[in-house]
Amino acid sequence: MSPGSGRNGGIKSIETSFAIVETLHDNQPLRLVEIANRVGIANSTAHEHLSTLRDHGYVVDRSDGYYLSLKFVDHGKQAMVYYRDLLEAARPSLEQLVDETDEAVNLVVEEHGCAVYVDRQTGKRGVPTNSWVGKRKQLHSLSAGKAILAHLPTDRVDEVLGESGLPAVTERTITSRDRLEEELEAIRDRGVSFNDRESHEQIRAVSAPIVVDGTVFGAVSVAGPAKRLTGAYFREELPDLLLGAVNEIELKLVYS
Repeated sequence: MSPGSGRNGGIKSIETSFAIVETLHDNQPLRLVEIANRVGIANSTAHEHLSTLRDHGYVVDRSDGYYLSLKFVDHGKQAMVYYRDLLEAARPSLEQLVDETDEAVNLVVEEHGCAVYVDRQTGKRGVPTNSWVGKRKQLHSLSAGKAILAHLPTDRVDEVLGESGLPAVTERTITSRDRLEEELEAIRDRGVSFNDRESHEQIRAVSAPIVVDGTVFGAVSVAGPAKRLTGAYFREELPDLLLGAVNEIELKLVYS
């Protein structure tokens, strides 16, 4: 590997810049020395990258340290253009689910092998979690993620799991490929997926995939406190509501 080469033939300097961006995303504000230490580079190298990012408007140097700039918001809005039809088709159904459940309702897609939240509506009883539009999580730990995996082509599932593995998020997360395959088969049979405290010790969720002509566009989930989402409500009522909502979304996508 040449000095300028990064992983998988990438460009090392660009990888360093993105490492700085991701470090700021998780920890801002940070001062130059803190960034250099976290990324594992020299202070002078960190200064060069930060100066370039600042000159192009991607970071802001404030009195208490460096922050990501609002330029990323602009890029994020443009990134959502690809999902415009899905978002427009899904929004009324998401709002209806919020009215019916008063819980948190999510629209999730798969990108780069991750579950990504592209819309989130929350009822009055919806509890705050570490999920928001743009948040990326492990597919196998979420009801929406498993619903998507269940309808992806086998080679794509192999590719995703080959890269990400099956790490445990909680003690209840599925970490065995054989166990996951059994779960994905069950999801295809019943049409819905369950998350029984697999991504958070106190959260349960139910999800249904959005599938049109054999292609999975994403999934809709309803999530709430594990002590409230129980029994027939969790296993029967919420799935029925979700299947009805997703059917509406699929029809809108077909005829849009």
